[in-house]
Amino acid sequence: MDDIFIKSLQSTQKIMINDKHCFELYGYDILIDETLKPWLLEINASPSLTASNQQDYDLKFKLLHDVLSVIDMEGKLSGKEKRVGGFDLMWNDGPVHCEDLSMEGAPNPPYTTNTMLGCFNNREENLTKMMRSHGSSNKA
Repeated sequence: MDDIFIKSLQSTQKIMINDKHCFELYGYDILIDETLKPWLLEINASPSLTASNQQDYDLKFKLLHDVLSVIDMEGKLSGKEKRVGGFDLMWNDGPVHCEDLSMEGAPNPPYTTNTMLGCFNNREENLTKMMRSHGSSNKA
């Protein structure tokens, strides 16, 4: 699925808005077949954030919380983070690799990019660690 995300964004990068003062959120609809092969159905440029049930609300609330963490309006991030909340940095002028990430309990992935697609990414633990490390660097 990493290839789906990266290649779809690369294919449209010339027409995407490139302004450091704004961002876009995309919603990917992916079908996984019986052989676990992912198939891209569509990409939504303006995915719905309306919740249809409590689980949907919880998911979208966490998504928006993590989006605000990535935006970093308070200036708490160093800019070198590979993981913020439930988001993984996948591309930074080239693929971002996960060699220095601790994945306790996670099997060795068959790929080297910095993404687990949320599988072994405890967003709350990640945000807590990030805030602790930021707090200790400010005290020095």
